[in-house]
Amino acid sequence: MHACPNDCILYRKEYEDSTNCPTCGISRWKEGKDSILKEGVAAKVVWYFPPIPRFKRMFQSHETAKCLTWHAARKSIDGQMSHPADSPSWKLLDDKWPEFGNEPRNLRLALSSDGFNPHSSLSSRYSCWSVILVTYNLPPWLCMKRKFMMLTLLISGPKQPGNDIDVYLEPLIDDLKSLWDGIRGVYDAHNGEYFTLRAALMWTINDFPTYGNLSGCVVKGYKACPICGDDTPSHRLKNGHKICYIGHRKWLPINHPYRRQRAAFNGKPEYGIPPEPLTGEEVLHMVENGDRVCWKKKSIFFDLEYWKYLPVRHALDVMHIEKNVYDSIIGTLLEIPGKNKDGIAARLDLLNMGVKTDLQPEYGERRTHLPHGP
Repeated sequence: MHACPNDCILYRKEYEDSTNCPTCGISRWKEGKDSILKEGVAAKVVWYFPPIPRFKRMFQSHETAKCLTWHAARKSIDGQMSHPADSPSWKLLDDKWPEFGNEPRNLRLALSSDGFNPHSSLSSRYSCWSVILVTYNLPPWLCMKRKFMMLTLLISGPKQPGNDIDVYLEPLIDDLKSLWDGIRGVYDAHNGEYFTLRAALMWTINDFPTYGNLSGCVVKGYKACPICGDDTPSHRLKNGHKICYIGHRKWLPINHPYRRQRAAFNGKPEYGIPPEPLTGEEVLHMVENGDRVCWKKKSIFFDLEYWKYLPVRHALDVMHIEKNVYDSIIGTLLEIPGKNKDGIAARLDLLNMGVKTDLQPEYGERRTHLPHGP
């Protein structure tokens, strides 16, 4: 599938026969070294692998078709959420659309996207993006196996699509709409019958920057918290030249001792209460009415009928968060060059904030000494 090099459109539907992008005017074809257009050779290509035929083939396997209804037979014994079937999103789909929930063969999906460098260390600036679907109907020991993780989109580089990723998601969203309406004549090998297959996308799973691209939420700057929004407690560090977020203690229990500590944090006690996350309907109302202080765009996922009702629409990949936090902590404790977050700028910023003033840098004739913490 051909795409505009500037991520404006896909050459499909009404643009299928176009030779120039109607938005930016750039040619559809690749320009050679002699500045001559190579007609028939696309300047940018995206590979789309439709999921519907693969869902049909899954039900044509007796064993796989049986596993796809595994969730209907399981019971939560301890009342804890041990599977997505115990989640509020799953239960909302069952309650709000009972005709969907009463059919255990209807699929519940998750979408994950991230960029990678296919050239390893040969080209560090090249970024290729993949979009993968996961089927939660399967047992936990199968749903994350490579066999059942469906690659649906492969977006060529060299640059990442960023906020324009919605352009590339259009064919997938069209298929998800068709799956929500129902695909007739799907054969179930386990029960030996034909049925109408439906599917719903429950949420996306990604790192924080990709979260901003998919949801349309601002993830940088002074209002980068998706929950706090306009009330994000941010502060720009004068020496570190970065923005820090210092209001995290409000999520602790109201009687937690950390709330009353001053010297260990920003020199102030914390008596605030955490804000309530915005619902999908509230987010949709904000972006449609021009209230976009914390929103960059209207996400294409809102084209799905059920999306605005889901309590959790985007989830963060814990692996990325754990790795980054671990690297920062270990790098600082072991004073690893390049990963140590403790330095003169950090100490001066603490001094400006009135925190740990006894750790301010000590300037000598030859070098600056950083006192060790307690």
